[in-house]
Parts: sequence; structure tokens; C-alpha cells
Amino acid sequence: MYSTDVQTLKRLRPIAEAVESYGIPLRRMGRSLIGRCPFHNDGGRPNLNVYPATESFYCFRCGMGGDVITFIRQMEGLSFPEAVARLEGRPAILARRRPAPPRPRRQRLGTAERACLLAAVDFYYNQLLREDQAVEYLTGRGIDRQTIDRHCLGFARGQGLAEYLRWRRLPLGAARRAGLIRASGVETFAGRIIYPERREGQVIWLTGRGLNSDCEPRYLSLPGRKPLLGWEAARDESWIVLTEGVFDLLVLRQWGYPAIALGGTAIGPRLLRAMRRFERVYLALDNDAAGRQAAVQAADILGARATRIEVDGVKDVAELATLQDGRQRFEAALELWREQAA
Repeated sequence: MYSTDVQTLKRLRPIAEAVESYGIPLRRMGRSLIGRCPFHNDGGRPNLNVYPATESFYCFRCGMGGDVITFIRQMEGLSFPEAVARLEGRPAILARRRPAPPRPRRQRLGTAERACLLAAVDFYYNQLLREDQAVEYLTGRGIDRQTIDRHCLGFARGQGLAEYLRWRRLPLGAARRAGLIRASGVETFAGRIIYPERREGQVIWLTGRGLNSDCEPRYLSLPGRKPLLGWEAARDESWIVLTEGVFDLLVLRQWGYPAIALGGTAIGPRLLRAMRRFERVYLALDNDAAGRQAAVQAADILGARATRIEVDGVKDVAELATLQDGRQRFEAALELWREQAA
């Protein structure tokens, strides 16, 4: 027995305080605090997000996340009871940091892991169809039922996946290795709309968007290298629209455009070299500083084949889907930039 209830202990020992005690400065950005991630070589970039409202953390680069106990365990290589004992004594948090064991890269998915991912997509798809709030959320963002079915979108209530996998005679160990279930038994994507990325009939990637505003981080994906989203459906086209987010991709595909999404603004040479197979790449990235910077990077590498699309008055393509004339505005912008590029 622990001398203090674990939930009470976590409330008494704020995660931001614990993170900073390891010499990691944090600064405010919206509802989160950001700083460098100690679990991978991030080159000093602030990839670590700390969420005081939910007393949790998550790194968008390496995928490490959890509560304050998880943070201490990973920092010092402790067991759960040892981390709780360390947390109970506030001065102990300030003890000299021992090197954390390197976080292994996500292994190449085996047959069992791929089977678990495919089964999870089926399970979450059926949960979505029975969850009015999730369907209403998608409808409110302009996503219709045909798009839900076409992309097999899902919703994770946060319960039932393990039982379903057992019923399918699939090993839970493989589900954990794939990133679907955490060591604690909690479903990774609980409370999120699920988008699966498929290649040649296999599910290779899942990303989830929090349904409620208190679901942090807003987007959560499986660990490992992020693929280009929508690649298989668009790879044989002569031109594509390159965008940032999952909902941008869904909206463009719903409107009949060949589209690929980055799943963020990280846009390196490897990704852009893949774009060279297309005769024309229309850059419909977000209308903010990060989106504009990514568009400049893309244009530098792609050269004359890249054309920036701008629609005044909105942040991104997904926002257009909520407007009565959104599709017409995008079509007009695309046609304008096509004419200028000709």
C-alpha cells in the first residue's frame, strides 16, 4: 500500500513542477506548456507538451506521453512503486538525474500487430456508427456518411477493444506492441475520432482527434515515423493538393480532389522528394505562420511544379467545409492559381 492515494498524490505534485525540476524549462503556449523533450535528441526544439489541466505530457516527435508518474519512471528508469515513492517526497524529485534508457523505435509491424490494427479499425468504425456525439461532430465539420464509410473513420469510447481482440483470437501483446493499448491496459485513442491510413489492404497508421476540448493532446498518433496520409489513393495522379491535417484531407477527398496530407507542418526533403512524381503540387497549407513557412520550404525543393493556393478569410481547407460556399471558394482559388501557373 502506498502512504498516499495515487490520484491525490498526482494532484499534490503538479506535472509541470516535476518536469522543470529536471532542468527542463517550460513556457506557455495556449493551454499547454512546451519545452525540449528529454526522451529523444530533439536538437533543442520544443517538442514536449505539458498539459496542466489534465496533468499529462506528450511529445509529438517521439510519441512518449503519460502522467507525472510515467514521466519520472522514464526519466530515472524506475518501477511504478519506486516512482510513486519518489513522488511522495518532493525533495527526491530534485535528485540527480540518472540517464534514462533509450526509448526503442517502433518495430516493423509483424503479422499479429497488423491483424490487431485492422481489427481495431473495424471495432472503432462500428463504435462510431453507434455514437451520436461522434457522428454529429463529423457532420458539424462537413464530413458526410459516404466519407465516413470510404475512409472507415472510427471512434474510441475507451472500452471494449481488448475484449473484441480476444474474441477475434488476437494477442493483446501484439496490440500493445502496435501502440493500441498501453501497458496500464488503457486504450491509447480513448475519446478520439480515428483516421486509419491504409496501404495495399493493410492498416499502417492510426491518428486520433480528441472529440472534446479537454482531450489533450488534440491529436494523437501511433509512435514511429509518420507516413504521408492519403498516399495510396493519390500516388498515380498527375497532380495533387498537398495539405496539413486529416480533416483537410477528408474534405478534399469528399470534394473529389486528389489530396495528400502531411499530418502537421513537418516537411522534410524525404517527404518532398516523394512529391516529385507529380507534375503539379498545389500547396493548400494552413494560412498561418507555420503553414506559410512549410509552403516556402516545399516550393524551395519542388521548384516550378509547386503552386501555393490561398483562400482569404479562413485558416485551412477544413474550415471551408463548414461554410455554405466553401467548396465554391476553394474551386475558384484553385482555378485562379492554375491560370497563373499556366
